[in-house]
Order: sequence, then C-alpha cells, then structure tokens
Amino acid sequence: MAGLVDIHSHILPEVDDGATSMEMALEMLRRGLAEGIETAVLTPHLKPGDGADKEALHQERFAAFKEAVEREDMPVELHLGAELTFRFGLADIARWPSGTLAGGGVYALVDLPFGQLPPGLEQGLFELRAAGFKPILAHPERHRNLARKPELLERLRQQELLFQVNAGSLMGQFGQRAQQTAEFLLQRGWVEIIASDGHDLEKRPFSLAAAQARVRELCGTTAVQRLFSENPRRAIDSESIEEAAIPMRRPRSRPGLLKRLFGKKKRKRISGG
Repeated sequence: MAGLVDIHSHILPEVDDGATSMEMALEMLRRGLAEGIETAVLTPHLKPGDGADKEALHQERFAAFKEAVEREDMPVELHLGAELTFRFGLADIARWPSGTLAGGGVYALVDLPFGQLPPGLEQGLFELRAAGFKPILAHPERHRNLARKPELLERLRQQELLFQVNAGSLMGQFGQRAQQTAEFLLQRGWVEIIASDGHDLEKRPFSLAAAQARVRELCGTTAVQRLFSENPRRAIDSESIEEAAIPMRRPRSRPGLLKRLFGKKKRKRISGG
C-alpha cells in the first residue's frame, strides 16, 4: 500500500495556532512519519486581507524547516500550501505561491469560520471555481451549523465542492457530533480526503494510523488507499479526484446525526401534507 499523503497540517513553526517552535515541528513530523506519512503539505492559515509579508514569512519559515528536516535526514516530501479562511476575494489569495496545495496548483483548501455560516457562501465558492480553482472544504464535520443543514451539504456536493474530513473526528477527538457526522459523510460517499489537521503533540495529534483502521473497518481497504493516499496525491498534482461513493461495510447500530436530521425533515413533510 502506498504511503500516506497528508494535505492538511499545521507543522510550520511559529506562524499560527500550530507548532510553537522548530523543535516541536520536527517532533510532530517524526510522529507523522511513524504513522506512515511519506508526503505532507504544510497548510498554515491564510485569509483575504493578509499582506505579502505573511506570504513571505511562510516561505521563509518553510525554507528553514526544510533545511532542518534535511539535516535530520527525514525521508519525506514536503510542500507549502495554506488553509484559506473563507471570505470574498479567495481567488486573489489562492493565486499566491502558497495559496493552493502545491504552488500554482488548482486545489485550494478552504476553512469556514466557526459560528454562523458566512453569508454568500455558495456565491463565494462559485467565484473561486470560476477563477479556475477547485475548492476542498476542510473538516465540514466539525462545523456545527453546517452539520445541521444536510440539504446545504447535499447542495454543496452538487456544486462540485470536495470534502476533507479530519482523522481525529473519526476517533472522537472533537466529540460525538463530529464523529457521527464524519461517519455519515463516509456512508454517503461524500468524503474525498482524510487528513490529520495536526496542530500539536497532545491535544490535536495526527491520529492517522487509528483513523485508517477505523475506515478499513467501516469501508474496506480500497477506501483507505483512496482517501489517505491516492486522492490527496492527486490534489497535490492537480489531477482529477475520484468522487465515487464508498459504501460502508456495515451500518452503525444507531443512526448518525445527519441521518436523524434527514429523518426529522421527512417526518415533518409527511405530517404537514
């Protein structure tokens, strides 16, 4: 089986809420390698309105980190990307050297601010696609208000939005709601990529090995290969990503969160008609 390709991590030191030092960043990467990572995209936060100095800082820290990794003789392929905070004007920042998952690529990792869904969400994503980019929504299972709108999730899928689920969500690190939502998305075939979103060594570690075991249990070995290796590799290389549904091997013993939401809506329509 091919090595893991992790397209979402906050290893780059001292730039956001991820690694707080070079030493911590190197240890995070060591642990990632121990879990099977062969390729990693470092995706510090970027948002429209950030100046060129932020891009320069990320490039500078990335160059220093790569040098440190080479000194440590770590066998890993590294890329500098970004996690783009959703606002209008995303296309402008996606054109930056680190605005996509690989410089000059087409796949952009987009993060929704927690809380209320941004007004004009669909319009903003449409504009990003119209500019030639392919947005991947980071951890939709963790956004409480999005999870409460299954009809919006389905509509976003129809608009060619891809979903990246966090490994930690499948392991319950973000609570039962996020775990149930992640499993429901898997069941619907609405997940293209599973990534670590690793931030540190303790509270938000990589969890990729455990998540692989969980996906293998739920969906089989083919799904593990596709979600952890093939699709993320294609995203880095700006190639087409497989979107075929991956049926779960066995249903959960109790309905997941989104399934219950769909059921409630159906009952309301029947009772009202």
